[in-house]
Order: sequence, then structure tokens, then C-alpha cells
Amino acid sequence: MTSITDRDYAGPGDLRAMQALAQEIWSFDQHHHIGGLAWQRFEHVGREPEWPTRIWAADGRVVAWAWLYEHDPDVLYAQAHPDHPELWDAALDWFERVAGADELEILVFERERRLLSAIEARGYAPCADAPFGLLNRRGLGDLPPLVLPPGLRALSMAERPDPDRRAAAHRAAWSRVAGREHLPPAGSRVTGESYRNVMAAWPYRAELDLVLEDREGRWVANCCIWLDEANGVAEFEPVGVDAEFRRRGLGRAVCLAGLHALAVAGAHTAIVGSRGDDGYPAPRGLYFSLGFATYANSRVYRRGRRP
Repeated sequence: MTSITDRDYAGPGDLRAMQALAQEIWSFDQHHHIGGLAWQRFEHVGREPEWPTRIWAADGRVVAWAWLYEHDPDVLYAQAHPDHPELWDAALDWFERVAGADELEILVFERERRLLSAIEARGYAPCADAPFGLLNRRGLGDLPPLVLPPGLRALSMAERPDPDRRAAAHRAAWSRVAGREHLPPAGSRVTGESYRNVMAAWPYRAELDLVLEDREGRWVANCCIWLDEANGVAEFEPVGVDAEFRRRGLGRAVCLAGLHALAVAGAHTAIVGSRGDDGYPAPRGLYFSLGFATYANSRVYRRGRRP
């Protein structure tokens, strides 16, 4: 019988092992993509103390992990290998032990049936008042022509490597506006330092990190795309348009440039997440206009702390 060991997360090498699990078991029935894990771990500097993370290994290979991603309420991200469904309960035990808030939340991908069964048995229930997410996908075989709005050109970080400016473009897009109330008052916490960490992370590819530049040299829209070469599936994470330039079709334009770059890179499918509720509908409309279609939902399940 395989012996399972568990320990706390110890650094970027462990993230790489978590990504290896995500890549090994990837399917459209799985929530976590190797790119999203890299972005979420490295987009900010100095947050490691806020993110207790536990990993479980069998014969030196990570087979499950649990990440306390947000606080007040405490939110869990987790993944377990299908060969080890018992580790969902181990992950939940750990989460409920280390979480400090009175409200516990778990982001659940509706196709993760084993996780859903485990949390329902513990009394977690869908949050009627919480936004829900859509997971959307698009094949790359029938892309519309790449025609950019007048005065704009698409550039990649391979052509113009400038992490400080790239971070500034991200912050300009992720200002605190309706639908992004989770951000601090100043908006995004992405910095040049943290973007250097993003660029150093596997599987970042500079040619898939795109901006739109206008005639004055401003970077007015951007998207970062993460390609899982083993599975041929790439995730857009994140996408943004400078707050001063919205409602001009720039999000669609930069994403279309990204889709064409993915086709050249050899991907067969692109995926992207969006809000599914009416509280923040613009990204959903953007992706649907590009031919993305929803293949699953994600919902927040919540339970109060038990005495």
C-alpha cells in the first residue's frame, strides 16, 4: 500500500510539483490549470504568510494540495488525484483546522463530483448571495481575421520586455471598479517585482504575454496566456483594458491577437474564466463574442465554523 506523507508548502519548487499534478490529471472535468496556479501564486510579493498551503505526496510525487487563498471569509483552493479521493477529506480537515474566520468558503467546480460530495457531507451549501463563475473554451481552428482598431498594434513581451511597464498596464486595467470590489482601495497590487516573478514562473512564455499599444505609446489593453503544451490547452489569465479606454473593443482585440498567437504556438484549445452572474457581465460578453462557450460553472460553497 502506498504511504502518503503531508507537509507544509516550502517554496516555488512545491508550486511546480502542484502544477505537475494539475497537468497530469488535466481534463475539462478539472478546475485548476498550470497557468492559473502560476499567476495566482506570483502576481503579488510578500503574501506567502497569508497563504497557508499543505501538500500530500506518495512516493515523492504530489498527489493532493490545499491552499487557503483568501481570508475573512477563509477560502480554500484544493486538488486531489483521482486515485486518492480520500485526500479530499484530509484537505478539508486541514482547512477547517487552520482557517481562522467564522465563515468557511470553498470554490467548487461543478464537475469535481468527489469534492462536491465531500463538502456536502460536511454541511457546506451553495452561497445564494455570492457571484458564480463560468469556465469557457474555444477551439483554435476557425479564428476570425486579426484586424486591430485603427492606431493600435499588438506587441508581446518577447518584443518589448518591460516588466515594470507591464505591471503598470495591469494596474491601470485592474482599478477598483464595479465587479472588482475584492481589490484594495488603490487597485491591483501587481508590481514590477512581482511581474518579474510571474515571468520567471513555469510555463510563462513572453510571446504569449500581449499588449495593445496606441499611437502615443500607451499600453491600453493586455492579456497573459499560459500554454500547457502537454495537453494543448492554454488559459487566459488575466485580461484587462485600461479604465480610460473601455467600451472601444480593445479587450476583444487583444484577446483575438492572443488566440492567433496561440494557434501559431500549437495549442488546440483556449480557456478563460468569467463571472456568470449579472454583477459583472462585460467579460462574459467579450468572450462569447470571440466564440467561447461555457462548458461548466463554478460556485462558492459556504459553512459556518462549528463549535
